[in-house]
Amino acid sequence: MLQIHQSDLPDWRSDLPDLAFAYDCALSTVISVFERAGSVCLLQIDKDLHRRAAVSASMFQNIALVETAIRNAQYIGASALIRQELEGLEVLRGMLAGKQIDRKNPRINALRNLGLGKIYGRLTGIAHLTFHEGLSHLTGGFPYSYDTRYNRQSCELLVNCHVLGMAGLATVVAFDSRSLDQKHLTDVEEHHSALALSVLGENGFLKLATASA
Repeated sequence: MLQIHQSDLPDWRSDLPDLAFAYDCALSTVISVFERAGSVCLLQIDKDLHRRAAVSASMFQNIALVETAIRNAQYIGASALIRQELEGLEVLRGMLAGKQIDRKNPRINALRNLGLGKIYGRLTGIAHLTFHEGLSHLTGGFPYSYDTRYNRQSCELLVNCHVLGMAGLATVVAFDSRSLDQKHLTDVEEHHSALALSVLGENGFLKLATASA
């Protein structure tokens, strides 16, 4: 019987401390925003907000799954989850713009504008199990390993994407849950989100000038 051995995997947080900090900042922001969203007045809710709320809740449910997959070096599964997370952001943006049709695939123009088109394509190929070079790299090459193994480059890419996804999710949910006299994010949330995105800018993953595009 095959067994998955993960107890000897390195701790990605120790290997990538700056990204671990960014992850914690983004997670803190999204949790805070969702806690505030629970107090939305029913009079403010319409059909479009219902649609966005369902997407946002679905994305929030997967955050712990992504963290577990990355911690266990299950990068193929994490790629599928993070690809869905990035698509979820595009769905939310499309809904806000009145362009996202129910049951239609999202546009990924914003990802391309951020220079993440190739990364999205890589995640898609791995998620669909059609990107042989990527799959071969993650499974150790022939003879392919059934056990997961830590891969710093893949881990770094996935955590970068996940931090961006959480920051984007927090922004949309904050927009929907704000009162008329409130900013989208509180000062603390805005500070934590800025810290998270600054790490992504400093490590070259994202240009801060386009981080809010």
